[in-house]
Amino acid sequence: MILSYWSNGTSTEIISNNGTFEDQYVEFSYPTSIFAVKYTFENYTVVDFYNSSDTNFESYIGNIRFSNTNLTNIENRIYTEGYSGEFSGYSTWEGDNTKGPYVYIILSSGTTNVKVLEVNFNSEYKYAFDQILNSLVIKKIPALTT
Repeated sequence: MILSYWSNGTSTEIISNNGTFEDQYVEFSYPTSIFAVKYTFENYTVVDFYNSSDTNFESYIGNIRFSNTNLTNIENRIYTEGYSGEFSGYSTWEGDNTKGPYVYIILSSGTTNVKVLEVNFNSEYKYAFDQILNSLVIKKIPALTT
């Protein structure tokens, strides 16, 4: 799968476990039992979630991020068990596999180089995935920087 992220430079900020996130693109709440790390790029944000303040690979539990992707690869090769859905007027490709729940909120048309907001979590943190989706507001779709 080819993913290109909308980037040019980055800074990291630990949001901690205050339970809320908001920037110019999205806002949502998340359980205060998990920790969020915000990565700010030139024109979008990625938030990774951890089960402790130790932000190593073993503590990683999920993320929310904007990306460009090939929907055909996602639907037919990577997440074949998924299904079409809807989120706040946007089409989605979503499901739950052995790793956990995921959703690709489709923000542009076509099947290749499609803008998506991707949310995925490890299966034991489905409650966090659900809380984020139930509170998620997409405020603005980032512009693609190549």
